[in-house]
Amino acid sequence: MNSSTIAPHILRFIGLVAVQSLLLNQMTDSIGAYFNVLLYPLFILFLPLQMAAPYVIILGFLVGLTVDMFVPSWGIHASAGVFSGFARGLALMPFAPKGGFSAKDPIFSPSLMGWQTFLQGSALFMAMHLLWYFSFSYFSHLYMLEQLKKTASAWVLTMIFVALYTAMFNPKK
Repeated sequence: MNSSTIAPHILRFIGLVAVQSLLLNQMTDSIGAYFNVLLYPLFILFLPLQMAAPYVIILGFLVGLTVDMFVPSWGIHASAGVFSGFARGLALMPFAPKGGFSAKDPIFSPSLMGWQTFLQGSALFMAMHLLWYFSFSYFSHLYMLEQLKKTASAWVLTMIFVALYTAMFNPKK
């Protein structure tokens, strides 16, 4: 990777963490418990497809830990980031071309996959991330119905924001 390919990822990291920490988390606090939008996992989703899994997991931890610094969540975002870094390959595998992703495929994006496939893949990825996040935020099976309600509402809202973000910034590398 050279500096021209790293720069978009650094800017995406800073931008998504800033939006998550300074805007979306504040909206959750003021609007209500069922308004949860987790946009920072897009950083993990938009990492290069050929990046080795350990690096994706480490970067998932770093983005989650950075979000945790701005909210009193005690490592839940870091845990979800690590899980998402690990699960990214599993979530995107059903949407890969027949021969798998090639070295020419930069990132999982609408410009590579088309909007329908991109939204399906990101929906699965975000559902996995959100389910992990809310499972760890409650850390008890006694609140399973509440976890599922929050996961479902957060998934719908997050996917709206994912589509808006992707349409606005159109990441290609």
